[in-house]
Amino acid sequence: MTVTDPDRGLRQAPGSAALHRYAAYRVTGGLDLDALRTAWRATAGNDAPVEQMTPGPPAADAELGDEELCSRWAALPFAGGDAPARLHIARRSPREHLLLLVAPRAGAWERPSGALPAALSDAYRTIVAGDRAPAPSRRGAHGTHRGEESPAPAETASGPLVLPADRKHPHLPPHAGSTVAFDWGPDLGRRTAQLAEAEQTTPAAVLLAGFRALVRRYAGHDDGTLSATFRELLHDTPEPASTPCEVEGPDALFVHRGQSHTALRLPGTEVRPMPVHNGTAAADLTLVLQSTAPSVTGSLEYRTTLFEATSAQRILEQLATLLAAATAAPGTPVSELPMDDERRRELALRASDGRTAAGYGKGAVHTSVRRHAEQDGAAVSFGGARTGYGELTAHAARVAAALTGAGVRPGSPVAVRMEPGAHRIAVLLGVLEAGGHLAWFAPGGGGERHKAMLRDLRPACMVLDGGPQDDELARWYADEPGGCLLDASRVLGSHSSAPGGGAAAYGAPPDPSDPAYVAFTSGSTGRPKGIAQSHAALAQFAGWMGERFSMGPGARVAQWVSPEHDPALAEVFATLVAGGTLFPVPERVRVNPDKLVPWLVQEGITHLQTVPSFARDLLGVITDSGAEHRPDALSHLLLMGEALTGELVDELRTALPRARLINLYGPTETIAATWHEITGPSAGPVPIGRPLPGRQVLVVDEHDRLCPAGVTGELVVRSPYVTPGYLAVPGGPDHSALFRPVAGFAPDGDRWYRTGDLARLRFDGALEFRGRSDFQVKLFGNRVELTEIEAALNRDPSVLECAVLPHLNEQGLVTRLGVYVVPRGEGDARADVRAWRAHLRRQFGPLALPAVFTRLTSRLPRNAAGKVDRSQLTR
Repeated sequence: MTVTDPDRGLRQAPGSAALHRYAAYRVTGGLDLDALRTAWRATAGNDAPVEQMTPGPPAADAELGDEELCSRWAALPFAGGDAPARLHIARRSPREHLLLLVAPRAGAWERPSGALPAALSDAYRTIVAGDRAPAPSRRGAHGTHRGEESPAPAETASGPLVLPADRKHPHLPPHAGSTVAFDWGPDLGRRTAQLAEAEQTTPAAVLLAGFRALVRRYAGHDDGTLSATFRELLHDTPEPASTPCEVEGPDALFVHRGQSHTALRLPGTEVRPMPVHNGTAAADLTLVLQSTAPSVTGSLEYRTTLFEATSAQRILEQLATLLAAATAAPGTPVSELPMDDERRRELALRASDGRTAAGYGKGAVHTSVRRHAEQDGAAVSFGGARTGYGELTAHAARVAAALTGAGVRPGSPVAVRMEPGAHRIAVLLGVLEAGGHLAWFAPGGGGERHKAMLRDLRPACMVLDGGPQDDELARWYADEPGGCLLDASRVLGSHSSAPGGGAAAYGAPPDPSDPAYVAFTSGSTGRPKGIAQSHAALAQFAGWMGERFSMGPGARVAQWVSPEHDPALAEVFATLVAGGTLFPVPERVRVNPDKLVPWLVQEGITHLQTVPSFARDLLGVITDSGAEHRPDALSHLLLMGEALTGELVDELRTALPRARLINLYGPTETIAATWHEITGPSAGPVPIGRPLPGRQVLVVDEHDRLCPAGVTGELVVRSPYVTPGYLAVPGGPDHSALFRPVAGFAPDGDRWYRTGDLARLRFDGALEFRGRSDFQVKLFGNRVELTEIEAALNRDPSVLECAVLPHLNEQGLVTRLGVYVVPRGEGDARADVRAWRAHLRRQFGPLALPAVFTRLTSRLPRNAAGKVDRSQLTR
């Protein structure tokens, strides 16, 4: 979670309706309007206006309902901010009036004799009793409260805190607001009063302490508040004043608007308060406490640019649950106070668990592909040549026979290093037919990283598309003890001369728990980690993916993801198991958006899986293309591997209106974990969605407690499809902690994986990615999310792409940020850097961002997964 949101340093402008204090009343009986006007001037000053609406010709306001009329009055600005207060009167009948008292700010609501309604009551009572009229107040435009603003959000030792919301915080201060009323009943009122008496404080202070605890839990920052007991927090909570009380850290306020503060008493009339809200909000969240006895009542004011009404209602439910637990056991640490009741927790736990819906992939993927051997459709299309399913499975059988002849046995790892094309797909199937498991390498390059991978893998054979003479890695491997090379072009060259020709003889089906492949990811130590996955896991995910995203007959699926990264295997086998046609992307086209977009159009591609940063590059080309050169056949765009922003989603929806947009999330250790289909405009962070079948996805805190909705924690996946572990490396690090089960869950044979990714369960039940714990750094006491800085800088039109890395000193502390920027065009380097610094200052306000900018002349380096390879930026 970033703590440097641009909205955080902004205050409401003087005169904003968000600062208004007001109260509305329905008055029945003999109201003396002349006396009321005189009392008003005596209370608020001679320059305090009285706006009166009487029955007469139809007017715009006359047609409004009572509450809507008062709400509109309460939102009217004060001309120049000079008037000390206003009184609005509407005569509904001779004995029925509406009154609205409104002041421009909290300070102007207060009088020497009390709050504005009480002071007006006293003045009116004096006049109608025949006593001498009180002298008009001189408090006005030049009083002590002129120019008073709402308090600015506080900054803690870790910087200003941002509440997670339904939508992204806009750059400009959002004023639109609404409210949700609450009445928590006399039981909580009684328990609140008892705790207040026992701790020698007031019920309002108990409510304020509970609100402080709630917003701190949401913000995810512990300055000692979360580890303290509720009693300790209560003792540290001041008695709420009559003016709004700022909750330190997040943009939240607490207002104690008790009955005495808004009571209006006019002799000879019946005065009934009316619930009115002027449609604005002074903070992200404002808890307004009306009464604590006999029942706890009030409202939650929220910014409608950030929260839905249903979210505001859930926030109130969580606060009530927290207060009930705190008043029952005030010695409980704040971090342990429940925020969801048992019913909510049980529903959330059930929703997190998709393990019972795993019914996909009955049998290994290569045996499923064989079932399509008799169909007419093409399995692979490359370079204008189409390979049918029958021909593909025949090729796979010949490869399997050749591998067996070369010494590959069931359980043997086999490295595949070939150029894109139908032969490469046949070899993948052939390795599985021979009983081996795959390790898929990108052709060309690799260097020491690929050598390290091969040392850990120790493959029984490496399959090439030709001889090793032009492949340095293959020559190195051939010289290693036990190195064996197989030329697939000779195996598949012709039926008469190819080794292993003849009728297919399939071996016994593999055990579901046997490994199907090994994928490598970059380890935290810089050494690649080999991750084995089973036939059951690959078959289940490929079956689900192919069915869910309609990858069967008629589908034309781009095989875009680079080998080594397991989504490449997923898109290959999901297509072949479902019966669609796979289109391997030529290597010269794959990472060049200017070439890939025309290729998508030419081939009529219906399905593309890529990473969001590359999708942004494609978007630029698509937007600049004419209508006839856009990939209109694209029906599915699957985005994975990186955080997905709402801005990118909305632009993609505009450019590709016919395409389904899917956000996929999951570490290689689980193949995938969650998915979310984007069906409408995205006003905030794009969810990563809900668990895939066969997986349970939980959000837990550092003590393995389930995080309530709205609270950020670590994502943990429980599944039979979690990898059994990493390839054993002599002297390598111990990774067992990553697979430690979450405490409190009974063992059932499924495995656990702790992802290191941060997330929160949204109030709508979807999961929202909140970054990585290792992408959050503390810079001079301020917690900064590096990806948030990247996203902000990417919004500058002069920036093509960028990456941000922390620079650490000998003590491991971050001293500055390294910002690597690829500009969109030629320009003056110094001017560009000045402009980028200014852009970040506008986005992040007063927070210091000491940064060293590096202006790059080529695109950011990317790894096999298509993600930015940050390790190469520092070389």
